[in-house]
Amino acid sequence: MAMEKVKTGLVCVGLEGERNDLGRQFHEAAKRELTKLGIEVVNLDSIFTLTGEEVRKQTEQCLALGAASMVYLAGTWLLARHVVDAVRELNVPFGIWGIPEATSFSSVGANVLHGTLDEMGIPHWLFYGMPDDRDVLRQIRNFTKAASIKRSLSATRMGVLGGRAISAYPTTADPIQIKKIFGTEVEHIDQMILLEKAKNAPEEKCAALADHIRERYGSADVPQETLKKCASVYYALKEIIEEYALDMVTVKCIGEFMDSYCSCCIALSMLNDEGYLCGCQCNLNALLSGYILTALSGEPHFFGDVNMVDTKESVARMIHCGSAPGKLAKDDQDIDIVEQYEYMGTGRGACTFFCCKEGDVTFGTLGRKNGDYVMNIASGSVFQRPKEELAAVRTWVQAFVRLGCDPMEFYKNLRCNHSVFGYGCHEEALVMLCEMLGIEAITY
Repeated sequence: MAMEKVKTGLVCVGLEGERNDLGRQFHEAAKRELTKLGIEVVNLDSIFTLTGEEVRKQTEQCLALGAASMVYLAGTWLLARHVVDAVRELNVPFGIWGIPEATSFSSVGANVLHGTLDEMGIPHWLFYGMPDDRDVLRQIRNFTKAASIKRSLSATRMGVLGGRAISAYPTTADPIQIKKIFGTEVEHIDQMILLEKAKNAPEEKCAALADHIRERYGSADVPQETLKKCASVYYALKEIIEEYALDMVTVKCIGEFMDSYCSCCIALSMLNDEGYLCGCQCNLNALLSGYILTALSGEPHFFGDVNMVDTKESVARMIHCGSAPGKLAKDDQDIDIVEQYEYMGTGRGACTFFCCKEGDVTFGTLGRKNGDYVMNIASGSVFQRPKEELAAVRTWVQAFVRLGCDPMEFYKNLRCNHSVFGYGCHEEALVMLCEMLGIEAITY
């Protein structure tokens, strides 16, 4: 999944007669420090702004250059209307930045602007710190990332192959509500199309991919015909993704498809490794969550059941039936390809089996309460357990997450059999994104 580069507009506002020499210094330092963080600051050649007309002009220029957010830096004392007139109908998230330096009067300029916007009911973010302050830079970086994800979501297309699986009500969602909140277009596609494309996949390509699977992973104790079927599903899904111009796709799999052909696990796992965002059991909310976390982390997300929460040890045991990306393992040689359990479907198929690699992770799982979206946000760290311990439960991909919050409170906020986490620390960005989308953020 290729995410667009994080872009923000930066406009520094001052007033004639004030210490604009200091404002210009703050402006240059802010541009330099934000660029170091990997943020593309558009309008880099902009002059220091002193009038409302200049603020409006620069805002329009930033938006034309693709800014997904705006930051208005108070260089000195300012007139609130100079910014208000530019942001009243602004269609991207924006923040104001005050500098804690006495001579410039930046701090009070930011105060009067903040208060004005609050009185007018105009949503905004308030940042406060010197241009090289690590805390304020972290906040702005998370703000710009959240705004970039909000923007990219509004142009995405989700493919849903099949319907609700195994009576899991919370996996379903309202496509109109998704369009309204996230901007994502939900495209329903019949599983029959996947089945027909898989059956017609080129024999020689499927055989070659089956051989590659045996070579790539640590072991593959699976019949060759099964691997060839898995390969055919891979090619069929890839064709559907490209044909329908999908940014993410989820497949029911369990039930009719696995009964009549084979599981989609290997295909989904490999496609996720290649950057195609894929999920299963037609869990629309989990797929949206995965899109967000993949965008934040820059690597594939984990999607699966919270198999249990050990409330004494504060550990969540995660498990999934096989489509987890191989990139979540230590390496490919740590991955075993095993036959899918027969009770999952008479066609069986194959799935990956490994324990997820160590690292800090963030849960960010969308769900609904009485029809309104919420996101369960929590941090943790993954540790590994031997495969023998995993196999005693299932030969499926598993992850052991030591939670950084009260385990019982975390458990109470699980609203589906599935939860989603991504590697890295992303709580602040998720909270900001929820605020931008009008979603309740559940934090600990």
